[in-house]
Amino acid sequence: MAETRHDVVVERDVGMAMRDGVVLRSDIYRPKGGGPYPVLLIRSPYDKSTSEFFSLMHPEWYARQGLIVVTQDVRGCFASEGRFRPFHNETADGVDTIAACAALPGSNGKVGMYGFSYPGLVQLLAATERPAALGAIAPSFTCDGAYEGWTYRGGALQLAFVQSWAAALALPEVFRRGRAEDARPAIKLMNGIAAEYDHLPLTDHPSLWPAFAPFYYEWLAHPTFDAYWQGIDISLRYDRIAVPALHLGGWYDIFVEGTIRNFAGLSQRAGTAEARRAQKLVIGPWYHQPWSRVTGDLDFGEEAADRTDEIVVRWYKRWLAGERNGIDEEPAASVFVMGENRWRHAATFPFPGTKAIEFHLHSGGRANQVDGDGRLDPAVPGGEPYDIFACDPGYPVPSSGGRSCCPAELAPMGPRCQLGIEARPDVLVYTGPALAKDLTVIGPVDAVLYAASTADDTDFTVKLVDVHPDGRAINLVDGILRTSFRDGAENPTPIEPDRVYRYAFRVGHTANTFKAGHRVRVEISSTNFPMYERTLNHFRRAHDGGYHAMRTATQRLFHDAERPSHVVLPVVP
Repeated sequence: MAETRHDVVVERDVGMAMRDGVVLRSDIYRPKGGGPYPVLLIRSPYDKSTSEFFSLMHPEWYARQGLIVVTQDVRGCFASEGRFRPFHNETADGVDTIAACAALPGSNGKVGMYGFSYPGLVQLLAATERPAALGAIAPSFTCDGAYEGWTYRGGALQLAFVQSWAAALALPEVFRRGRAEDARPAIKLMNGIAAEYDHLPLTDHPSLWPAFAPFYYEWLAHPTFDAYWQGIDISLRYDRIAVPALHLGGWYDIFVEGTIRNFAGLSQRAGTAEARRAQKLVIGPWYHQPWSRVTGDLDFGEEAADRTDEIVVRWYKRWLAGERNGIDEEPAASVFVMGENRWRHAATFPFPGTKAIEFHLHSGGRANQVDGDGRLDPAVPGGEPYDIFACDPGYPVPSSGGRSCCPAELAPMGPRCQLGIEARPDVLVYTGPALAKDLTVIGPVDAVLYAASTADDTDFTVKLVDVHPDGRAINLVDGILRTSFRDGAENPTPIEPDRVYRYAFRVGHTANTFKAGHRVRVEISSTNFPMYERTLNHFRRAHDGGYHAMRTATQRLFHDAERPSHVVLPVVP
């Protein structure tokens, strides 16, 4: 595709009035002459003047491809009026903005939306109202709501992301509403928030001033999936969406589980048969930002190079301009398979022919550390002793890579070697034999753990790891479950200390070929900090526990004939 097609003119700070009179301001990039053109809209809290240029091409680049591009500051951000309350005004404001875009001079009346992360969720929220002019969306690197997979996961706060993101959102508020003398202290505190991840209680954070980050405390006040979150949850509203959607994501992105749920949910439940057929999923080996062949410690090769902008343009040329470019005729699911470092394509995801195979945990009672006796294989265990470890929230297992957001300097992201983590006695390590042939795993990884704790609430974490012949242990996917959330996210209840419970939960999706000579490894622990908040090993509904609330818990993990702890891997031919 030729990069330069049209000269572009720009109109800045164009006001668009919302239904309540609040004016939101946009920059509009127009191709010179010709037309009419489709309109491509991005609504962002991150400054319309660049519109996510840290991963996407600049709006002017998109306009050069023959699209009118509108970049808007959402309510209460940068040039737009009103108060910023994350998520809660985006449905109505999105609908009103789409109507204004369709009526712009030179528009062909069809509007598409693009953008990733928060601007991705914004697209889905507006689409639930079926705006007449909305022709297609591309909700990229985003979730199906703001609760599970965004703010919380398995009942635990996604701490590094939530706190660093809240700080990033609060800083513009300081400049909008604060005093001049607030600016420098705020910049130092909020840019240095990683040094304060260990602060307790969470509800009184020195780097997140309530005057400028009230939303952070609002999120903490809603630790369960209640009406606050349900009102902005997309998964409850898939049947209201009736447009083609391009779902872009990354295997090391914090929101990839929500991205996959969006693709599956809309493929099955979108409001029209045409919309159900017009869902497309593309997942690369990337983390939240930027997108590159090099992610974390690994170079995934030339096929992993970022081509998302070209895909987005093809998508909108097809659905907004009627160009028959074949993108709708390609397989619905395209995923990058790590290990073999190439793309695979299929009509559905998970892929046809995928088999769920149980890999059981085994040991002689000492799976602690990588030098322990933990083993992993499909054989069902017999009479094996349980494994035991202590969980001390004052000395949590540190995060090393993984799925977080947004800059890697502030949050653990990407593939990293786990050997330092696996040296700890509070990490159980189960390793399979060297593979005689390749083993390809594409799809959801699940865990079933039979465990007991001396606490009345605690966490269990699971990590799937690819062990290379040279000993490097590279993380693929991880998950967490707070035991009080074992029966769902709406009504957590404590557990009975020392009672064995069966915990079944989704670890997450991945796509990886364990090459011949590699080993499959599973890590089990109770903390992964600061990716997730550390458990205090004490049941409480509020997040107001301080250091005095910490308890050390003894954890027992069972793997015998009656209590066969295992992970389920999606193996494909």
